[in-house]
Amino acid sequence: MSRRRAVSAGIAAFAAIVLAGRALGAQDVSARGAVVTVAVAPDTVGVGEPFVVRVRVRAPKSATLRFPALPDSGDAVEALDPRAIEDAPDETVLDQTAVYRVAAWNVGSHAAHFAPVVVSMGGSAVPYAIVAPPVFVRAVLPADTSQQVPKDAREPFPALSGLWRWLLVAAIVAALTAWYLVRRRRHGALPARAAPEAYVATAAAFRALEALALADAGETGRHVIAHVDVLRAYLARRFPAAGVALTPAEMHAALAASDFPVLPERVDELLARDAAIRFAHERVTKAEAVALAAEARAIARDVQDAYEARLRAAERGPQRPARR
Repeated sequence: MSRRRAVSAGIAAFAAIVLAGRALGAQDVSARGAVVTVAVAPDTVGVGEPFVVRVRVRAPKSATLRFPALPDSGDAVEALDPRAIEDAPDETVLDQTAVYRVAAWNVGSHAAHFAPVVVSMGGSAVPYAIVAPPVFVRAVLPADTSQQVPKDAREPFPALSGLWRWLLVAAIVAALTAWYLVRRRRHGALPARAAPEAYVATAAAFRALEALALADAGETGRHVIAHVDVLRAYLARRFPAAGVALTPAEMHAALAASDFPVLPERVDELLARDAAIRFAHERVTKAEAVALAAEARAIARDVQDAYEARLRAAERGPQRPARR
């Protein structure tokens, strides 16, 4: 009889410990607002091999969570699948985990960068930073390739000889001649289609980028780079010396020699920040990305306004002073 009482007392004590742990966990979540933890598995992969980033958020039951859709690809880490959400069966707190299946394409240590997870509660939204542990990416090539002797390249087709070679050459020449004659006839019958005006094409490109909403999807780096590329293409059409492949310093010199109507410091600052994001993989927040994209659109608009003003002045011609 005493043994049964001892077993019952042990079970009751264990249940009390479990319930107390749950109560303490709920109190800790309520006191801190939300608890965000990040786990990565595995911690070592090959180039292009997938690994999983799990972002777990524990918050009060009344809260709502908004996870980032995709990681930012600034550190050569890209998503392979859409984000998945897992709900934990917890009656005391809201426990959700966002699962991202990603891969890295450069060797070395890399970490997946995400926009903050937003916890909305009581009419206010609070962002929580997501800090993922780094993953070591190893090369998939063997350590020693000195003993690997490649085979000789084989001909894709067996070489032709004799009469067949001349017949093949004659057939190719006849086909090219027929194609040229048909193309020339079509171009002579139909008028050439004019390319869209420079700013018309630029405005359409900006509208297309706005519809993509890259910054809202967590692709803040790509949001900035795409807007700068559109601005570069517009400047190249307005000022032929300002090619799209120029460095920031070369672009400054080209615009200075082209009677550029906008302060060159605006373009210098925008291209310098773009180079840091594009080549040095510097991180950029959503607010900064939106501001940089707006500056690219503003520069294009200001240059277009100055261009149209010059056209109107040229149409009016030189103004003679009024006779008294």
